[in-house]
Amino acid sequence: MIGKLIILGIIIITTVILVPSLTKNPSLHSIEVAADKMLPNSNTKNQTLIDITPVNLDQLDPKYVNKQTFVGQVFDKSNGTCKISVPGLADTINNKIELTHILDLQNCPYKIGDPVSVSKLEPKENIPVPVNQPGSITVDPYPIPSGTDNSNSINANSVTSDSSAIPAYYNIVQLTASNKGNDVIINYDDTSGKTTDVTVTLRNSEKELFSGKFTSSQFQTMVNDVPNSPHIIDMTVDSSAYGILHASVYAPANNQNSTISGIFTKS
Repeated sequence: MIGKLIILGIIIITTVILVPSLTKNPSLHSIEVAADKMLPNSNTKNQTLIDITPVNLDQLDPKYVNKQTFVGQVFDKSNGTCKISVPGLADTINNKIELTHILDLQNCPYKIGDPVSVSKLEPKENIPVPVNQPGSITVDPYPIPSGTDNSNSINANSVTSDSSAIPAYYNIVQLTASNKGNDVIINYDDTSGKTTDVTVTLRNSEKELFSGKFTSSQFQTMVNDVPNSPHIIDMTVDSSAYGILHASVYAPANNQNSTISGIFTKS
């Protein structure tokens, strides 16, 4: 019993002597703090990585996102859902290229014939945070000037007020396609008179039904005996004022009595 008391006394005395000297030594304290910062608790670190919430592509810094913008056009609307033709998104399916890519937009604020701006977003490689989806497509109003005299203009409340976004050739270079039974009438009008030449093709999924080249700023041509199947009219314009312009008009099946205007974009 006496021996145990002696050992306990030695331990107490040693602690009293050493603890103050360690406390007074700032270098030892600094080393301990530095070690804590360099070697954080591994469990805490792993938990932080796991808790990173995936984000949507539109929440990322634009430098981490590839963005492509296309012009689409509403060709059908039923029960609030629009069908939108986007030729620029046409893909190859079963070794066959689509006539056009078709999007379904629910709660659609647009009407048949309205143009829209379609953006395709894809993440770049090595982005710093996880994302919810490998890609996304957004549909926004096409920048038409409000109050324009155009049957295809979209709701003025949804039109951008940024007039700089409106193409200079809008309402200057125009394409109109009218389906009359089995005939299609193609009208082209460039009020600037600056058209050098125009190439027009009409095709369905099976073959090219018409091809022609024109050198006038205004013309009309009729394509007869067009099958009652989905078809698309492609027009490429070489203009001395605006450069190379392109427009497409998509017509679904059973669309024999309709008129729709193409929307030109700069190539």
